Amino acid sequence: MAIGDIIVGLDIGASKTCSLVGQVNKFSEIEVIGYGMSNNTSVKKGKIIDSQEAARSIKDAINAAEEISGLSINSAYVNAKGMNVRIQRMLIESETEKPDDGLSVTDINNLFYKMQAATKLEKDEQIIDILPCEYKVNDKIYKQEPLGAFCKKFEVKADVVIAKGDYLDGMIKSLKLADIKLDGVILETLATSNIVLMPEEKELGVLLLDVGAGHTDISVYKDSELQFYDTLPVGGNHITNDIAITFDISSEEADKLKRQYNLAIQAMIKNNHEVKLNSVSTSDGQNIVKCSDIVQVIEARVKEIYQIVKKIIADNKLNSKIECMVLTGQGISNIIGAEELAMLILKLNQVRICSPKLVNVIKPQHTTVFGMVRYISSLGLSKHVNSEVEIITEPLFKDKVLDILNGTKEKLTNIFKRTKKIDTDDENDD
Repeated sequence: MAIGDIIVGLDIGASKTCSLVGQVNKFSEIEVIGYGMSNNTSVKKGKIIDSQEAARSIKDAINAAEEISGLSINSAYVNAKGMNVRIQRMLIESETEKPDDGLSVTDINNLFYKMQAATKLEKDEQIIDILPCEYKVNDKIYKQEPLGAFCKKFEVKADVVIAKGDYLDGMIKSLKLADIKLDGVILETLATSNIVLMPEEKELGVLLLDVGAGHTDISVYKDSELQFYDTLPVGGNHITNDIAITFDISSEEADKLKRQYNLAIQAMIKNNHEVKLNSVSTSDGQNIVKCSDIVQVIEARVKEIYQIVKKIIADNKLNSKIECMVLTGQGISNIIGAEELAMLILKLNQVRICSPKLVNVIKPQHTTVFGMVRYISSLGLSKHVNSEVEIITEPLFKDKVLDILNGTKEKLTNIFKRTKKIDTDDENDD
């Protein structure tokens, strides 16, 4: 990472596509210089099912970012949804090419190539990233790249991120239709954890629950490493659907009710008043329920998510690694009582909510893509960073004047030609 590096991130989500352009400043921090967002209906269960719609959404989000940043964007990093990836832990040893010159970027890249070759892949799988956990040089452990260290051999423990081929094919096809090159694919939890988790939480042991519109990412960090990652095909949209089906109302009205009565525990209701609903199928079009009935539906779905997470944690023997929990994502983090319900079901004493509103980004929807850009900027020297962009320059004043004059000259010429033709026709009539 260097001052002036420009990184473009794309978050292709279930309902929105968000773009963000970040530039590394002199303090090695990311300055947001462009951003965009567009509606997206091309993603179902984490996969792109309509490449044309996805390309349209990508173009709209990129165009908005270009207009703000003054850049022409040709490439971007894209996030990978959890249900389409898996992680394989690897430990590889390699030799340095020139021991007397110290460990180099080339040495590290060569080891990554060996790691790729040694990774066991299922049919139609591809490696999208390698995440070094630690380097071992001369029996000493390093968390960062120990460039320059003198050694004949060195060892790296890393997580190899593997994605399904059909998922990548759909992504690449959509980007190609949008005239955007793929810089790399970033695991979504790495982007989110980069901005919502504190370093001491990652070290101590934390369960990160990121509840989106259509899915929930489950991540466990311990000793500053990603220990576990999984995805549930359940999210905030399922709460909306539950309300719509239970009370026979439209999805739009259900979404409004979810936001209005955003409680996860019925006991928190202060005034259990009646609510008039617009029934879809009832002849009179009216349906009256108690607000506790609405909250009961919300509570049931939130409980179900937590209970599934609890079972996954137990099945994978992760309880001893978790000391606290962080809840984020627009699907559930704005629901009052979600924190208390998590403490009750998951038996955790420390649970906090990191709402997207608390993250210093342009809009809450840009939380993930901002985390992507920050994560990419923090990668070591062996990783590619810059996205491909071009500065859009305004034409000089003299060029504008010449264009105007040339345009005026062309118009006068056309007028003169038309006038001359009319005079000639008049003479022929005489």
